[in-house]
Amino acid sequence: MIEAIIVGLLVLACALYWLGRLAPSVTRQLWSGLGAALTLLHAPAPMKEAVAGRAKATGRGGCGGCKGCDKNGGCH
Repeated sequence: MIEAIIVGLLVLACALYWLGRLAPSVTRQLWSGLGAALTLLHAPAPMKEAVAGRAKATGRGGCGGCKGCDKNGGCH
């Protein structure tokens, strides 16, 4: 039974990770909801700030996902 719970949590963590990579707008809403829940629960300020940073995250610019930049500073 405990093994099934551990495997389920690992699968959930992986699914949330890939959801964040493939559909960041969805995960921003999840982080916003978590931030609201933490505010209601009177969580510590550093925890709320970390969640707020995730909720307001924007896409990375530059060459974060490619192997190099061209002359104009864009990705190949």
